[in-house]
Amino acid sequence: MKHISLLVFLFTLSIATSLANVGEFTNAEDIGNPKNKGSSLYDEKEQTYTLKGGGYNIWFKHDEFHFLYKKIKGDFLLTANFEMVGNEKGNGHRKTGWMIRETTDHDAVSINSCVHGDGLVVLQWRAKQGENMRDPEQEIFFPKQYFGESIMELERVGKTITMRIAHPGEPFEEMGSMSLPDLKDEVLVGPYVLAHDPDGMQEARVWNVRISTPVAPDWNPNKQVKPISHANLKFGNKLETLDIATGKRKVIQEADETLGSASFSKNGREILFQKAGQVQTTSVNGGPVRSSTATLPANQAESDKKFAYYADNKSGTSQIWKKKLDGSAPQQLTFELDHAWFPHLSPDGKWLVYLAYPHDANPKTPVSYQRVTLKLMATQGSAPKTIAYLYGGKETLEAPCWSPDSSHIVFISDSEKR
Repeated sequence: MKHISLLVFLFTLSIATSLANVGEFTNAEDIGNPKNKGSSLYDEKEQTYTLKGGGYNIWFKHDEFHFLYKKIKGDFLLTANFEMVGNEKGNGHRKTGWMIRETTDHDAVSINSCVHGDGLVVLQWRAKQGENMRDPEQEIFFPKQYFGESIMELERVGKTITMRIAHPGEPFEEMGSMSLPDLKDEVLVGPYVLAHDPDGMQEARVWNVRISTPVAPDWNPNKQVKPISHANLKFGNKLETLDIATGKRKVIQEADETLGSASFSKNGREILFQKAGQVQTTSVNGGPVRSSTATLPANQAESDKKFAYYADNKSGTSQIWKKKLDGSAPQQLTFELDHAWFPHLSPDGKWLVYLAYPHDANPKTPVSYQRVTLKLMATQGSAPKTIAYLYGGKETLEAPCWSPDSSHIVFISDSEKR
């Protein structure tokens, strides 16, 4: 019994200090030696992280918090859902978010997104090691408040870090950018949590974690403009499913090459997709990939018994339309700043899901390697809501994507392989 207790103690200690391969990450560590030690756990089935952290703050010349991280070199895009749980009566400035940090030193150069317990949203940074973080000179504040779940994104392009944030269902809003001229090329990135109370402990849940490598910022998909060469780059894909009711995503396959035409099998138990020109299949829960003789469904205007749904850029912005099956009575359904592509009708006829591109994208030609979103709207009329934030493009939603019971969709996200 003593031997078992010692093993349990050592396992718990390893979680609280440093642990290899925690989901996407390689280390879990308390920064600044907080009084109450934190921990990081990963639920592989749910693809969800649970972080617990003490610490007085990330402030002045000394930081104390719990950090789950890995090393990344070059540009990247960090996106995830965050929620603080429990401890509702804790310090109003307890917080969680994304952290970019040069080292694990308590006074390291860093920049981090923050959602606080009292709803305050901030981007804060320390430009040089050992310097104070100053209030408000070294913070960008957001006028909106965020309680409960939020979706946060940090993007690095060169030496500039940009923060975006959204309430569930809303599009991202760009909060601001900060340039750190001396920021090292290789940094530590990951989620963090702190109690803002040396004697306290705060828990945070983090899910839909995606770390993407965007293509070079001067890449241009417009063939009339000479694009930068990407001959030596490898672009990879993730095959994902999304639960429409909860918004939870699950990665079921990753590949170092382009995937396409993802769709559910007729019985809903498998996913069909194209890889290297061949039809492949895998379980909806992931696992082995097998060759298939099945025919992938073609992407075309989808219809119910009354209407066909399609994308059209006749207004100068690609939007979702519907028309009667005889081609008459066209009606525009979306009126958005962003471009809408690839509408797919749920089998029960109640929902449309589609891909939305940034407003400055080409409205005539959907391309790959973009910051895009998936949106959902009721066929009987409702404002679209955002259900996924990702790096993707034309292969993301190019085939009928719904499960037979209209509860899930399947799609493909992009990333350059490091």
